[in-house]
Amino acid sequence: GIPLGRRFRALKLWFHLRLDGIDAIQARLRRDLDNAQWLKQQVEATDDWEVVAPVELQTVCIRHVPRDAKGNPLSGEALDRHTLAWVERINASGSAFLSPSVLDGRWMARVSIGVEGTGREHVARLWQLLQEAV
Repeated sequence: GIPLGRRFRALKLWFHLRLDGIDAIQARLRRDLDNAQWLKQQVEATDDWEVVAPVELQTVCIRHVPRDAKGNPLSGEALDRHTLAWVERINASGSAFLSPSVLDGRWMARVSIGVEGTGREHVARLWQLLQEAV
């Protein structure tokens, strides 16, 4: 196969630049970054949801924190079980794929917005799925 040295890794970028051009690549990046910020704003504006890491590019790290019967936020292993359960429901549905990950010792979901052709309507549908899954 082709060696994976630095020069050959750059070849993929070169082909992409030649095929689509810099303007198209910039537009796609802006779209993905805008969609990530939009999702972040939706999560932050909704009770029981939290953004657990800064959104600097197109990955949004989120967690749903429901309340127990006494009105206290779920925590510890119960929160981890809850997180893994709703992430699995979404992944099993085939409508979206989230990456469960551990941050500061607690499970959360990584939402990466960047598949070619992803528009705001897709991110809005994902947000709807997230809310329905919990």
